Amino acid sequence: MEMSSEIMQIWLPLIVAALVQASFGLGVSMLTLLSGHLLSAPESARRLHKLSFAYVVGSLLAITVLLLAFMYLLTQWPFTSGQQFWAILTGAGVGVGLCVLLFYYRRDKKGTRLWLPRRAAEYLHTRTRETKHTFEAFILGVGSIVAELIFIIAPLLMAANLIVGLTGWEQIIAVKLYLLIAILPLIILFISNLGRRKISTFQKWREKNKKFLQVMAGTLLILLGFYLLTYKVLGG
Repeated sequence: MEMSSEIMQIWLPLIVAALVQASFGLGVSMLTLLSGHLLSAPESARRLHKLSFAYVVGSLLAITVLLLAFMYLLTQWPFTSGQQFWAILTGAGVGVGLCVLLFYYRRDKKGTRLWLPRRAAEYLHTRTRETKHTFEAFILGVGSIVAELIFIIAPLLMAANLIVGLTGWEQIIAVKLYLLIAILPLIILFISNLGRRKISTFQKWREKNKKFLQVMAGTLLILLGFYLLTYKVLGG
């Protein structure tokens, strides 16, 4: 019974939080653009592998630093383990989930685009297409996470507060599990790059299903908020 309770109160919502972060599209869109640009250039295979790997490492490092930083801060603030903080956190999760449903993609004359302001989107597009060095790709990976912090902060904080409730090796497993799921779409795309598979197929799939991914991310975040509210605040 104790193990079952831990799965329901910690591991299940942790996995859902990671799935929410994995559903966001900016990081994958930038890596897709980077890969498509490199595949169209001569002698690009080795450079593609190096730059896409550096991009994934940059994204992974950014998520890791944010998650560990939040975990550290949560252990320093005693009020974060109480029901009031969980109420605030779950409310924020529901709010961010609604924002994802309403604003994550916007329509314009050219179709459906990410929520980013036009100038920011144009800047990232230009920087991605002009990336030629490993360090630039690494910084792009970090930037893709920082740029979406307004959305990913909710699942990250929820995950961090869940993980600090664990001890010892369970914390290590939980951190690794969250990172693996959150970064999984980038890993899949990186492996596709290694196999020299057509990026256009992946682009078409994301274009066709981006509304579904938006609804899934927003809905999962809202459900996660209510789920944690039931267990952590109402004592369900």
